[in-house]
Amino acid sequence: MAKGDAAKQKSVPNKHLHSRISYLYQAATYLANQSLGNAGQNEDEAAGQVPRDAMEVDSNAAEASAAHLAEPGANALPPGLPFYYAYHLQSVSMKSQIRLSQNVKHSICKRCSAILIPGSTSSSKIENSSRGGKKPWADVLVIECNVCGAQKRFPIGAKRQPRKGERAKAEKEKSASTITIDGVTGKMGKENRTSITPLVETIGLETPK
Repeated sequence: MAKGDAAKQKSVPNKHLHSRISYLYQAATYLANQSLGNAGQNEDEAAGQVPRDAMEVDSNAAEASAAHLAEPGANALPPGLPFYYAYHLQSVSMKSQIRLSQNVKHSICKRCSAILIPGSTSSSKIENSSRGGKKPWADVLVIECNVCGAQKRFPIGAKRQPRKGERAKAEKEKSASTITIDGVTGKMGKENRTSITPLVETIGLETPK
């Protein structure tokens, strides 16, 4: 019984949903790479056309995506299995409240659900909005989707803000190192604790440790 209880505690909740998300991401990435390797053959077969040149394939895919986005009532989802699988992946994650990893989120376009492949479906550059670009902590990595033109911006040099739980823990520790006497609150350092000990004992309070 103890082994069974331990196995139940260690089991991952909604394991089938994690497996589904992983499968959808792998399938979307594989199909996106295959479509690029075959010079867009999947997109032209879906449109009923046979490409003659790789440049024609790229232009036809861009025109098809733009026409789909311009249609009234369109759900901003360009045709193609990679887009559909990536969109379905995000839907499963939102409905099941499963947080995606940063690598997965950064590799999917938020607007059209395209798999962002550097040099193919996306382009990247570094911007610095400071005067003369002299502040290294102002560097921002900009990733632009070549399908819909959406941009993602990631700070490079700036210090990342701690998470909410870590901030709450730091504030709690900070408040624990303060003491209030007659409405006056002050920080208690090592040198202050020794000097205030007689006063605290006189008032009847506990000496801070």
